[in-house]
Amino acid sequence: MIQVFEKLIPDEVCDVLIDEGLNRPQLNAGIGEDNLLSEGRSTKISFIGNSVVSKYIEQMVASNYKNYTITEAEDLQFATYKAGDFYGLHKDSDDTNGRILSVTVQLSDPSDYKGGLLQFQQAHKSTVVESARGTLVIFPSKLYHEVTPITEGTRYSLVQWFKGYESSPIQ
Repeated sequence: MIQVFEKLIPDEVCDVLIDEGLNRPQLNAGIGEDNLLSEGRSTKISFIGNSVVSKYIEQMVASNYKNYTITEAEDLQFATYKAGDFYGLHKDSDDTNGRILSVTVQLSDPSDYKGGLLQFQQAHKSTVVESARGTLVIFPSKLYHEVTPITEGTRYSLVQWFKGYESSPIQ
């Protein structure tokens, strides 16, 4: 189940997160634990140590996915997508990383870029998610999703993953 919280993060906080992300070393993003370069992803990333935002996101996850037990929150990852950048169809979980829930936060105003849609693939159907600035999206890490190529401008986003397990539904 994908949960979308439109315009949840205020513009001022988005600005602070963009500044934090841009003021850290920007790495070429790869795929997997070893950050291996891949034809499936083209973007720059950095890691942010903002504990207030991280804890807020973790509380949102815990309160909206009560049938999941969180054992670890990974570091906040800031991503910069410029013209030509994308993240091809993928899922965030695999047999080794233990990820169960994923979060993305739209930091840019959608008028600052073209393309760069976050979309999910389920049962041969593509669903585009709201892209308003400050929107927070939580979803199971096993869902296939992608960020379509940027054709103009720059898109900034924040992602975080949570490890743990799905617990029994509350009776």
